[in-house]
Amino acid sequence: MKIRGWECSEVTLKLRKQIDDLVLEAMDGCIPQLPFSGYMAFVEKGSRRESEAAYFERRKQLAAFCLYLQYHKSTESNYKKALNYFEELLWSVIHEFTWCVMAHLPQDKNKFLENPETQIDLFAAETGETLAEILNLHANILPPFLVSTIRNRITERIFEPFLTRNWWWETVHSNWCSVCCGSVGMTALLLTEGELRDKLLQKVDQGLVNYINSFGPDGACEEGIGYWVYGFGYYIYYITLRKEMDPEYHQQEELHKIKKIAEFPRIVQMSEKSFVPFSDVAAKSYLPTGLLSCLNKEYGVETPACLQITPFDFDNGYRFAHISRNLWWTDKQIFRPGLRAEATYLPDRQWLLQREKGHFFAVKGGNNREQHNHNDAGSFVLAINGEQFLADFGAGCYTADYFGEKRYEFIQTRSRYHNLPVVNGREQLAGMGECRVEQVSASVAFSEISMELGTLYGLSEVKSLKRSLTSDLSKHCILLQDSVSATEEIVIEEGFVSFIEPKLLEEGEIILEGREAVVTLSYDNTLLNYSLEELSFENHFGEQITAYRIGLEQKEKKKEAAIRVLFHF
Repeated sequence: MKIRGWECSEVTLKLRKQIDDLVLEAMDGCIPQLPFSGYMAFVEKGSRRESEAAYFERRKQLAAFCLYLQYHKSTESNYKKALNYFEELLWSVIHEFTWCVMAHLPQDKNKFLENPETQIDLFAAETGETLAEILNLHANILPPFLVSTIRNRITERIFEPFLTRNWWWETVHSNWCSVCCGSVGMTALLLTEGELRDKLLQKVDQGLVNYINSFGPDGACEEGIGYWVYGFGYYIYYITLRKEMDPEYHQQEELHKIKKIAEFPRIVQMSEKSFVPFSDVAAKSYLPTGLLSCLNKEYGVETPACLQITPFDFDNGYRFAHISRNLWWTDKQIFRPGLRAEATYLPDRQWLLQREKGHFFAVKGGNNREQHNHNDAGSFVLAINGEQFLADFGAGCYTADYFGEKRYEFIQTRSRYHNLPVVNGREQLAGMGECRVEQVSASVAFSEISMELGTLYGLSEVKSLKRSLTSDLSKHCILLQDSVSATEEIVIEEGFVSFIEPKLLEEGEIILEGREAVVTLSYDNTLLNYSLEELSFENHFGEQITAYRIGLEQKEKKKEAAIRVLFHF
């Protein structure tokens, strides 16, 4: 569904300029090397950055050079130089000892536990797909020896391993299923035919049915907006290519459900550059405009607000499937400023979302057994013009520990560092209990939700912990009410987190003063003691972040307690 004239249109000009600049700079340098010390940094310390920096720099250059050579003419002065560099880059990539990242390989401190060359993770599957698209576009200008070697590598590393074993990600309910299957599927469509293609696509299609079945009828993605882009994007890219190459292909999944999944970004958008940060979501999230244009054109979906084509470096994995479709598919018809007023309840994930005139309020129910889980059932966020006043810190920096036994030692994943109570010194526990929504209503002016959270803490003495949140945007206020019933006297500490430094105006009143608004927290200081904790941590991109936690702790232990906090903005 390429947009006619994308090679010279005003819509793609900014992205093409970014690609040109990257190529002209890179071809005067050296191909990034993958150092042994980088791999050892993961083995010894669990750090991914050292090995992945050069890996993703290579993928960045693959995407840029491939697209540069597509829309530039062979008579141009830099064309031959760019092509020569591209050939050397391809030779380097196909001679990597594995296309997986170190974090995804079975290993111990001394050795790999399985052959790394034939492992298929997200990035191996993506590399195969990228190389297949490169051959599809440029086989006529690449040396035949290089073309045949690339084909052989893809067969050895993707097709044969995919067919000869059942991979865990074929049935998992996460982005892995879609990205791996979608990538293998696109690679098969571009490079195979006959019986081999049929075998590959049969397996791919079954995997993608499993992926779509991971969504409930409301279409919400429990992994958050970044993994919606990742997983659903690769599903759509594969389905679109399948339909283009086989006009008789019938999409197995229900069209109504696909449309509901496609609507998810619009519903969870906080501002033009930010989305609700539940789960492992990065601080700023750009959506690929090629994907949005496809959803708008092919499925008639109203897309979220955006103003221009997505920049080249929006995705730190530099995935060719995203970047190329942004260039080929972006349609200026999707560009529009401003977010429309909207309120929605997503029952399958228990998310309540409300948005009007720059104000955004969202509550998360659910459980603590989710993909990319944070212990955050019952938490909420308040943002004004994209600035979070009551925050969710989103994704942490990905390391071995972050996905291992120490996951819930990180600030981003602990319930203490969400807008949640601590009960008798206990935080919520991973895998323990679930939120039960007892009442909910959603409208633009007035929304409310009541939840039972007691089982999430694993405390036998807690009979009930009910949380009620009422958001009246017409009066610019949110009322939180928590009530606790226990078999013995306990103490509750309410916790609220923000990137904005709180100021205690007077006992019982705290203010958060942002760029364009002020939020006031009012509480009963005869019942609650105020404390402030300054936090310092790394975000998803390894940047050092300062944030704050407000604590409001009961002065006396009680069997029965009711706490009210009013937020006015």
